[in-house]
Amino acid sequence: MFLCKKNGVFQLDKLNRGETAVIAEIKAAAGGRLAEMGFVAGESIQNGFTSPAGDPTAYLLGGCSLVALRKSEAKNILVKIIAD
Repeated sequence: MFLCKKNGVFQLDKLNRGETAVIAEIKAAAGGRLAEMGFVAGESIQNGFTSPAGDPTAYLLGGCSLVALRKSEAKNILVKIIAD
């Protein structure tokens, strides 16, 4: 997994299956559409499963919504792993 050296923040598409993280930031270019889908800073997100072809990936958002994103979309979302 690629981690940014500054504060452990990385792109959502690097989140491994089953891992849970918190959304830290959404890049401005995609922010409006993703926010409408429920992707907002502070929300928990879990990598649910990836399609057999490898793209898209289904994410469990906030523990109740299952949303599929392509890798190109997931790269616009920065997350940080939740410490257990």
